[in-house]
Amino acid sequence: MVGKRGWIRVVEAFVAVLLIGGVILLSIGQDDGEQSTEISSGVYEDQMTMLGAVQSNDTLRNSIIGISEASLPLDTDDSGFPQNVEAKLEEKNPGYMTCDAKICLLEQECLIENTDSSDVYVSQAAIFSNLQTYSPRKLVLSCVLND
Repeated sequence: MVGKRGWIRVVEAFVAVLLIGGVILLSIGQDDGEQSTEISSGVYEDQMTMLGAVQSNDTLRNSIIGISEASLPLDTDDSGFPQNVEAKLEEKNPGYMTCDAKICLLEQECLIENTDSSDVYVSQAAIFSNLQTYSPRKLVLSCVLND
């Protein structure tokens, strides 16, 4: 009878250690999710600041609207991409991310190729018109975090 009590206590201790370990693992896993949500919201906020700087500037909007439809879509690597728009996006970039931009027609699919294996954050803004021209365009910003 004495030997059976010993085994029961060993099993009880083992189950208690498993329960405590499970609770610790669950709490650690939840912290990672909250941290990534905070990072994502910060990145999207910074992207919207970058795009808003282009949307609110008449000269930059005119540069985008002035691009002929035949030459769209344009990527930042293309020679026809407006340099002043690219410079403004670089100026507003907080420095912890690397971004590519693309200008497309509003109804056009606007994909930016990404070979990076990390998280990619994409935001877009519509540029509709200036006082003389209605020529809707879409400015898409794709960013990855720097290492």
